[in-house]
Amino acid sequence: MPDRPRSDMPVRPASSASARPPSLSEKRDSLSLEPTISRRSLKSPALERLNSLCAAVPLEGTDPLAAGPGTARLRKRGVHDHYYFARLARPLPLPSRALERAMVATLFLVMFLAGWNDGSQGPLLPSLQRHYNVDYLVISIIWLFNSAGFMAAGLSNVWLSDRFGFGIVAPFGAALQALGYALICWGAPYPLFVAGFVFIGWGLGLQDAQVNSIVSRMRNANTLMFLMHAMYGVGATASPLVSTQFVKRVQDRVYLYYAVSLGLALATTAALLLVFRLRTEDQVVGKRAEVPVPSAHETEPVDGGLQLELQRTHSARPNPESDAATAADAAADANTAHSSESPELRYEDSSAKLKRILRKPSVWGLCFYILLYVGVEVTIGGWATSFLIAERNGNDSSGYVSSGFFAGLTLGRVILIPVTGWMGRSNSVWVYTAGAIALEVVVWTTTSLVGNAVAYAFVGIFLGPMYPIVMMVTVGILPGDLHQGAIGMVASMGQVGSAIMPFITGSIANARGVWILQPLMIAFMGASLVIWGFVPRERKGWHA
Repeated sequence: MPDRPRSDMPVRPASSASARPPSLSEKRDSLSLEPTISRRSLKSPALERLNSLCAAVPLEGTDPLAAGPGTARLRKRGVHDHYYFARLARPLPLPSRALERAMVATLFLVMFLAGWNDGSQGPLLPSLQRHYNVDYLVISIIWLFNSAGFMAAGLSNVWLSDRFGFGIVAPFGAALQALGYALICWGAPYPLFVAGFVFIGWGLGLQDAQVNSIVSRMRNANTLMFLMHAMYGVGATASPLVSTQFVKRVQDRVYLYYAVSLGLALATTAALLLVFRLRTEDQVVGKRAEVPVPSAHETEPVDGGLQLELQRTHSARPNPESDAATAADAAADANTAHSSESPELRYEDSSAKLKRILRKPSVWGLCFYILLYVGVEVTIGGWATSFLIAERNGNDSSGYVSSGFFAGLTLGRVILIPVTGWMGRSNSVWVYTAGAIALEVVVWTTTSLVGNAVAYAFVGIFLGPMYPIVMMVTVGILPGDLHQGAIGMVASMGQVGSAIMPFITGSIANARGVWILQPLMIAFMGASLVIWGFVPRERKGWHA
């Protein structure tokens, strides 16, 4: 009789197959959703992406070399590998309440500086004409060079943001602005003087894009956006008061005013560096809930995110066979939006992201609208003083009218917050623009200097809320992963308008007279309403 195996000796398993660990395909098969849903529901794009994700990402405990060719690609292309410095990809604790308040105050300083720059041009314009002995057309070249800088900001913002993040790009923009002021504050020859405005425009464009993007993701973003742009109005109100004093006291060296602007730009640069400490946007407000980037065979919705389109598709399914299919689709959408194990679905290089932005008609509608709106705002602030001096027999004190206009702009961005909330953003643009057009008709048809000054202040009140409204509409109708690039593009186009339209006005005024300011502004505001009609509404119903 053969000896029985001793109990302390290991027993060989019956077959090696029963002891080997399950393969990747077997593990993947265990995740299959086929037993719980019907065959028809397997055609869902969300489930197809989920299955492809399971096929591409190696499961825990498997050999990465045996996981397929997609593994190395996924590991090389991490979510934050696009940053130039490794510290920018490192997760950081969110700022404390005190630090967050300091950050908001610094953002307000950035917008104050932007308003300070735009509000000073009007009172300085006649004196700069006399100093350089040039006409309306030649002095308007200032805005043309400014426009070149804003265009550079619009083209470079997406790439710079993806490589360096908010904490580097925003101070870089403030430093560029300071460089521009350094070139013009000592009375440089006119070619160098206008060249300095390229750097001013580039710096302003970058800061505007970065600040609007980060504020749109903060707590109470709607109110904060209005208040931040009200701070722009504060800067634009204060600068004419200061620049008018330079016109009165040192008219032959009025360019010294830009030395004050240089000091403010340097202070803004230092504040951005000290307070934000090179943090990216995600390190300030938290990581954004990502949505999958559509593949070549998928069609991304023209306006709105891919995830929202999937939800609309599933909810509109004419004959759903089971509730399990809908639940599985929703789970797949949530997994693709929030999973930290799918970097390929979340990573997208700058050029691809820019192409997605440029393919959206809503972005172009917002860009052309903001180009006209900001152009009107800055043209009125820039040319109102010249108009009142030439057509209403004003004097150098007419520069204070620009302060009144920008004070109205500031007031409108504060007192009209509840009105805008009641009417809805889209409706508010129609109502406010109609009021501004009516007041421009009053300025055009009356000859009273005081009456014109009062009307300009009320024009500012009605125009004030437009810019923050457009920024929040941009956030409302576009997917989250495009917010930063789209807001940057829209903001840069606004700054382009602030440069091109004063130049156009100066060119026409040089040939026809500065009286042309009012009919031009009425025409531009009417055209902006036509364009606004093509911008999608955030939601259906009257309060939109």
